[in-house]
Amino acid sequence: MTDLAQTPIIEWEEFSQLAVMPAEAKIASVVKSPDGRSLSILFEGFEARCDGSGKKSAAAVLMGSIEAHLPAKTDWTATRADFRGQVALKDGARATVELGLARAVQGETMVAPLPSDSNSVEFVRTLYSAAEYIPAKVDGDVPAYAPLTLSVQLTLSCPGNSSALAAVDSVDLELWVR
Repeated sequence: MTDLAQTPIIEWEEFSQLAVMPAEAKIASVVKSPDGRSLSILFEGFEARCDGSGKKSAAAVLMGSIEAHLPAKTDWTATRADFRGQVALKDGARATVELGLARAVQGETMVAPLPSDSNSVEFVRTLYSAAEYIPAKVDGDVPAYAPLTLSVQLTLSCPGNSSALAAVDSVDLELWVR
């Protein structure tokens, strides 16, 4: 087992929210592992909600970036992100969940009734993206890495008397380094 005092530590800048809607949505906390290779971002109030009695559609959007600073002689090869959330749909409502991690994008549309014969489903979606970097120009220089971008878009449609809720609670990031 490696002594943490000898393990190079990855430093992170603050998460920068580039766009967020609804306005009350916020980053509740950012928790970093001791070696800096893993990071959990917890959201509060990041949801879209509609019901057929008045509000026929709704959306929630979050776009942000975070920058990692790697120690010398450490190469960042890829990133894994686990997005966690839930969708609840009734009476023909529709939800589209679109997730992005750097160059990777994944989208899914769900319509009530859900295949599980329940009104709601919790989800974990995993995305992978290669690290984006500018190679060192002089032997011995540390490569410069692009900030890691995250995006989440939740879109709901509630025809008739249907209702829907979509939310993302957190994203866990893991840097793959060598």
